[in-house]
Amino acid sequence: MTKSRPFSIYLLKTGVTADTALRQDHELESAVAQKLPEGSSLFILDSDATRPWWREYFGVEKEDLWQQQKGALVFLPVGDRCFALSFGQALHHLDERAFEYDFGLRVTLNSLDPKHLKSADMVSPGAARRKRTQVPSSTDLTYLDFDGNSEIIRSLTGSVRAEYKELFKNATGSSSLKISLKLSPSELVTICEKLLKLYKSEYYLENFPNIQNISPVSDPETIENLDAQLVSAFRSMDEGLALGIPDIIDYRDNTCCIFDLNGAKSEVTPEISLESLSDFAEAKNIDLSDMTLEQIKASRIIMTDYDGKPSKSFGLYRSLIFDAPVSDDGLVYHLCESKWYQVEQNYLDKLTIYIDQRCEDTDLPSYNHDETKNGKRVYSEGAYNAAVPNIVGSIICLDQTDISPNGNTAIEPCDLYKVVKDASASGGHRAIMYGVKISTRSAQLSHLFNQGLNSVEIIRQEQACRDKIKILIADRIAANDSQSYTEAIDNSEFKVIFGIITDKDKNNKSNNLPLFSKISLMRTMQRLDLMRIPASLTFIPDESPAKDGYARYPTLTVEVGDSNGKTVVQPVPGQGADPTKAIARCPKDVRESPAGTRFRMVVKTDDKGDLSTHHGWPLERLP
Repeated sequence: MTKSRPFSIYLLKTGVTADTALRQDHELESAVAQKLPEGSSLFILDSDATRPWWREYFGVEKEDLWQQQKGALVFLPVGDRCFALSFGQALHHLDERAFEYDFGLRVTLNSLDPKHLKSADMVSPGAARRKRTQVPSSTDLTYLDFDGNSEIIRSLTGSVRAEYKELFKNATGSSSLKISLKLSPSELVTICEKLLKLYKSEYYLENFPNIQNISPVSDPETIENLDAQLVSAFRSMDEGLALGIPDIIDYRDNTCCIFDLNGAKSEVTPEISLESLSDFAEAKNIDLSDMTLEQIKASRIIMTDYDGKPSKSFGLYRSLIFDAPVSDDGLVYHLCESKWYQVEQNYLDKLTIYIDQRCEDTDLPSYNHDETKNGKRVYSEGAYNAAVPNIVGSIICLDQTDISPNGNTAIEPCDLYKVVKDASASGGHRAIMYGVKISTRSAQLSHLFNQGLNSVEIIRQEQACRDKIKILIADRIAANDSQSYTEAIDNSEFKVIFGIITDKDKNNKSNNLPLFSKISLMRTMQRLDLMRIPASLTFIPDESPAKDGYARYPTLTVEVGDSNGKTVVQPVPGQGADPTKAIARCPKDVRESPAGTRFRMVVKTDDKGDLSTHHGWPLERLP
């Protein structure tokens, strides 16, 4: 009897074959095998043995101590399509643009019994929050804590329906399909033909209808326009752009990465962020303002351990997270794991109505409380919160305080607190708990909303927390009435107000928020509604001066010149910078300007006296 063996199966995109599916810099070797199905091809990974890092670290004397990577990719033509079967560590040599990202998940959704699910990986796109839910016994999607209004399923595991048990009993689907098969090599083509039919089926819409509230964009013209917005945001390192590994990462595994950008590879770095990527590009003289969509898609992030031993790799495009501005059609689009998503219009209308009804004018003062750090003005929520009680005497600042039970992680009750008369509240008074945030970015707003919900929940549940917040209030009571300010806590009479400091028009209401911040806010407010705690959203005017993010570096007048046929950009004499030094990393618009053209730009001088600028820094062409 044939032994059951594990397979990881990928479906290549239409037109992609074994000849075009591998990365150009792959290290696999073509190999001959006697039992390969007809027309298929095999590539093996047979890397050189290396020493484990801890051998040298501890001075281990044993000489015969090595580690080695092995793996293989089998390309299997099936009709007009081609499958890739991955074994061992060979997968990261497969070009990420070569395969269908939804193949494994679609096949799994179409084959699983919806009442016999075991595990699900989900992502909330706005904050790129990932979670994995597993249960010891089979259940349905509801018990796996899936919220179809705010989450996207990325991986699903369970038992298949009866009609598919002759093929495989259990399946895990994401980009790949992971199944165990009792088949000989000659039978692989037949099973892949059946998998292709499952991939094309839309049967899953009957069993999993809630996964359609957030749906993928398929129109090529729309995707082209959205990608153009993404490239523009990447070139300027727009604050709405974020970088996130498109997988659940176990940070106990000494997780590091290597950036492979435009063919240049970084050293092993433990920080996986756009800031690290930008620093690497600057060090390698890679001008991000020149990057094209194809170059972004060709770049990747290689996950490694401290030794630089690779495990998985992810395309840079696949790792970018971005909310595109609201389009002319009124729809909102979001990039997550190389897929553009849009929210169904009915659900978007529901979001807008729900949140707009809960927007109110603020009773907090305008923001103009910047601090100066390293010679430049920066926003300061702390300075604002500390100043508010001096402007509005009824308000107490509880920013940076802690009401957590002993031994627990710190819990901040709120940023600002006051009590108002309210005939509908027991005792006639209601505690107003303000959460304040200077941002309209999804990740930061999600934190604000969760903090507001969690604090009132624990105050209601834990006497120790109520005692702590009452002590904090008493210490800061000033001329306010101590009894009413603390009785509202004992009576659990709260209102939560989320205050966002912004220069956006308050009349835009929910349109001031990113898509997935709206979703997060509605979920938070609905949970507060269940506790009979009113909540509202308010916008605090930002009246602070415009920020110059690079004030610590001087702004110089520079001139484009020619040196032996090569364009150079140098400071104009008399500004304190060496006029003979060329300025590195000038934007393309500057480099391609005629000799004699002058600009005003921010210029950095390093410890060696070398000059450089950055494509994201302020720039002005002079007449």
